[in-house]
Amino acid sequence: MSDTTGTIRSLSQEKDARRVTLKEFENKKSSRFMDPCSIEAKASYKCLDRNNYDKDRCSAYFAAYRECKQMWVAERRKARLSGNSK
Repeated sequence: MSDTTGTIRSLSQEKDARRVTLKEFENKKSSRFMDPCSIEAKASYKCLDRNNYDKDRCSAYFAAYRECKQMWVAERRKARLSGNSK
């Protein structure tokens, strides 16, 4: 996790500012939507709201979200290849 992602997570107003684990994700009900990067997503939306939707001012938030998604996809791929995934 980069410094930007860590900073965004620490500044989050979420009461449960933690990432969803791979085990939680795999054991969820099929109808339940679960976003492991919801904290970064919400932070980027809040940044856009605060800055009148000027995307240039929120690039750090977008980078943190992209990094989170890339990390999550890599984690799921690794689990799938090792046979530890459903």
